[in-house]
Amino acid sequence: MPSASLSTTSRRAILTAVLACAAGLAVNLWVAVNNRSGFGVDFNQFYSGSRLAGTGSLYDWGALRKIELEHGPPAPLGRLPVVVFGAKLIGWMPFPVARGVWLAGSLVSLLVFVLAWPGMNRLAAAVALCWSMPAALFLVLGQDTPFWLMFAAAGLRLLSRARPRMAGAALAFCICKFHLAVGFPILLAAQKRWRAMGGAVAAGAILLGACFWIEGPAWPRRYLHALANPTFSDAIPRMADLRGIAWWLPWPSAVETVLAIAVAVLFWWFCRRTPDPGLAGAGAAAVGMLLGRHGQASDFALLIPLLVFTVQRPGTPAWLKVWAVLLLTPVPTLLVVTNKPFLGQIPMVAFVIAALLRECLAGPETGAAASPPLPA
Repeated sequence: MPSASLSTTSRRAILTAVLACAAGLAVNLWVAVNNRSGFGVDFNQFYSGSRLAGTGSLYDWGALRKIELEHGPPAPLGRLPVVVFGAKLIGWMPFPVARGVWLAGSLVSLLVFVLAWPGMNRLAAAVALCWSMPAALFLVLGQDTPFWLMFAAAGLRLLSRARPRMAGAALAFCICKFHLAVGFPILLAAQKRWRAMGGAVAAGAILLGACFWIEGPAWPRRYLHALANPTFSDAIPRMADLRGIAWWLPWPSAVETVLAIAVAVLFWWFCRRTPDPGLAGAGAAAVGMLLGRHGQASDFALLIPLLVFTVQRPGTPAWLKVWAVLLLTPVPTLLVVTNKPFLGQIPMVAFVIAALLRECLAGPETGAAASPPLPA
């Protein structure tokens, strides 16, 4: 009888999740249809850039802009040469076909992200993704975020299975997404995972070496010059990160520096108290968004793991769970694009700090080390 009851409960949970996913997909499909003019705008950078990768002119804005105009509005390129060179695999295809292949690969990567992230409840993660407007945006725009989330999830899965060197090699790919590259080194150092760190350094060195092979010795200077393009970060007041928050205050550079140090110290403390790789990785992704200095609306999807862990973990205060659920709705993203973007910025940034601080201050009965994540 108990097993039958459990089976009924499981079926109800799955049915509820399916209905919630359908509702979220309907909302985001409506968003996608109404923003179809932006379909593939960011993918155009990779597709067009793949024609320049290996020529030494990858970051030549004039040359890149000319190629991008063949397929849509131009946008500056902010990815490492090894990433853009990889896009040559589909760069020979007609643009619409290549965009479709890219989208299919993104969806597969998100599936791996949901299935592989250790400790994260899969049904809850699926619902969160379907309701996530930032996730819908990076799919519509054709960004590469799904691929790096997949590598992050794979690295954390390997870490949870005591395969540190392979975990570090997988996490090394996160250097291709600066937000993720910020948090994971802090995680590995704070938890003294030196073998994983060694694997990450070795793999990262290979990736950076490939960049020199592809674009020549001058690529770092050209890359930094491309990042300085004013159009690359032209929406600072709308960024849900420390840079965006500091923009509204006096002495923004000083404020951002102080806040960044405080958040980094808090995250170090959090990692020292959180042996669970899945939860620690969720914190790394969220903290990376705060410290990354380029938190566009689509980057808010990096909060999904931490939001899901907050909802699923036993002992989490109800007010924090409600806060997490509200951030999974489209409301914060929509607020960021209004004329008062701080109404969306503050809740997202404050949530990350509150969630980390709560785990750090939790007692032994409710702390991260005592309460394992729910089975996925």
